[in-house]
Amino acid sequence: MADYETSAPGVHLEEIATTAGPIAGVGTSTAALIGLVAAPPADNALGKPVPVTNWTSYRDSFGGLPSDQDEHRDQVRIPYAVRGFFDNGGTLAYVVPVRDLTAATLSAALDQLSRLAEVSLVCAPGLVDPEGQKELIVSCEDLKDRFAVLDGAPDPTPLRPDGPLQTQRGNLLSKSGFAGLYWPWLVVDDGVDAAGQPRTTTAPPCGHIAGVMARSDAERGVHKAPANEPVRGALDLGYALNNAEHGALNHAGINAVRRFPAGPPLVWGARTLTDGTAWRYVNVRRLVCYIEESVLQGVRWAVFEPNNTGLWKGLERSITEFLVRVWQTGALFGRKAEEAFYVKIDEELNPPAVRDLGQVIVEIGVAPTRPAEYVIVRLGLWSGGASVSEGQ
Repeated sequence: MADYETSAPGVHLEEIATTAGPIAGVGTSTAALIGLVAAPPADNALGKPVPVTNWTSYRDSFGGLPSDQDEHRDQVRIPYAVRGFFDNGGTLAYVVPVRDLTAATLSAALDQLSRLAEVSLVCAPGLVDPEGQKELIVSCEDLKDRFAVLDGAPDPTPLRPDGPLQTQRGNLLSKSGFAGLYWPWLVVDDGVDAAGQPRTTTAPPCGHIAGVMARSDAERGVHKAPANEPVRGALDLGYALNNAEHGALNHAGINAVRRFPAGPPLVWGARTLTDGTAWRYVNVRRLVCYIEESVLQGVRWAVFEPNNTGLWKGLERSITEFLVRVWQTGALFGRKAEEAFYVKIDEELNPPAVRDLGQVIVEIGVAPTRPAEYVIVRLGLWSGGASVSEGQ
């Protein structure tokens, strides 16, 4: 408190810190990648997340690309994924090195990652076993603050019902949409051969896709579907889809990477592995994760406060102010804020029996925007020429 003994008599203003402040949005683009590395650390460091901020810091820690002498060369997929993540706009990744990608090591790595609240994207580059991928999905579903970016199995016949890709897809499901499956693999730079000539290899797409998501989040926001975006670092694709094949994969919830004439490879799908419609799109799932985690972290000030209408009003103000900002970015659908979301905290939700348990219940509803997955162009002919109308 200020000393007013030397001040003139009158009314004085003091600014004080209040407990109910604005809610800051959480980060959405920190990736975690689990897998074998070219230069494994000491045994006591295996399975421990290591932060890296660029390809150089990864190479210094884990040895960069695998050499021809590496007996596990075909299993070391993570360097290509990490490089792809940073090439496409990623800025921070946690690498979890393992000696082999078994159920036990994967479970242990996910346990370590569960302690890092900033992780929002999870990848296991090259892992195409549905049982292992289910582990990633379950972890994301349990934590509710991260999304699994999965690799589709290499397959020369992607529509064959009993083929590797369709069999894999049939064994993967996330009812609440916490995972997306991407295909095909990418042709990327693989250094030089023994004669010093440049060479290429096929690499799993998950790291590049996570980088695309990070870039899209930074440039447009997490509400924008991370699709129709170039995949930097991809020289070509391991399989060139036609429209019929792509349509079938899209219907099955497999997100394609396509190459159109005179253009780079593009992410051309934004669906999750759900069997319902509410969580069908990657951006809707990730947007709601962002809102939930931001609100959870932003209202911690309310814990242990007196549970009365004053607290309820403070919570309502903080959450409403945050959701107005989310709506203003174009993430929520509605001409007015009240059409885009609502926040309810009243005696109906918080009767005496609830308050006696020390609980405060807040109900939030949001109307997320969904991607224009199909833009319809209607072409008609008339006597004066041709007319084109566009719609969705």
